Amino acid sequence: MKTLLAAIDLEPGSSLVVKRAAELAVRLAAKLHLVHVVDDSLTLYEPMVEISVRHRLTQAAETALDALFNLLPEDLQARSSCEVLLGKPHQALAKYSSWSQADLLIVGRHHIEPLRDLFVGTTVERLLRHCDIPLLMVSTDPVEPYLQVMAATDFSRSSHHALQAGLWLAPDATFQLVHVCDPPFMSFVRYEQEDLDQLLAEKKTRLTQEITREMTYFLADDDQSRIQSQVLTGNAQHQLTEACELQRPQLLVLGTHGRQGLSRLLVGSVANAFLSTLPCDVLVAR
Repeated sequence: MKTLLAAIDLEPGSSLVVKRAAELAVRLAAKLHLVHVVDDSLTLYEPMVEISVRHRLTQAAETALDALFNLLPEDLQARSSCEVLLGKPHQALAKYSSWSQADLLIVGRHHIEPLRDLFVGTTVERLLRHCDIPLLMVSTDPVEPYLQVMAATDFSRSSHHALQAGLWLAPDATFQLVHVCDPPFMSFVRYEQEDLDQLLAEKKTRLTQEITREMTYFLADDDQSRIQSQVLTGNAQHQLTEACELQRPQLLVLGTHGRQGLSRLLVGSVANAFLSTLPCDVLVAR
């Protein structure tokens, strides 16, 4: 049986995270842990006052978390738990995920203020560095099973880990596997249009063949039947944004340690611009 860990911050959007976690746990027949972390850096540092504040914060969090736990179906409650922890959120969650042997960490979009800061020091960024398990960011409602998934690949081990996690998370979905090719020096070298078209066509053919070889090596035969591959050329952020707007996937799958191309999505201004406008849930893996 698999184990899911949902990090609940008790903000208004928390119920959406709980609904998605419950939907996945029921469909995957998985255990579910609902966890809230009281950030000890928010408490006062006068010893006697600090104890009182922590106690009140913990009690309030336990009451709110119990209310969310009671929304779970009864049969799911029987294999689930809820717990309030004290500490630094990323450290407490990383430790709890290791102790519980969780296979997936689920967080809400409200954990990221704003989402464009994902990879510049937020709790989620720290979780990605401290946790070895995939992380699902929930941002959409209504909560339905994932049936349309887009997975971005740069042929790195990280992107394959993310794809395999997506295949497990969405066993009934069709997958669009996308590689974005941004030919080097394209903006600096002048090409005749006919030569440019031929260059891009040849590169697309080679990349399509490489995707086929990669899928054969990394994926089981029964998984390949529900994956279609697509090679896009141009700026990675622009092309993936357009692809998401056109195909409107329910889930976007990304690796966090790229080999080429898409690695630029996960650092600096490209990530800030792209991830801040995502129209769907996001699954990331190392």
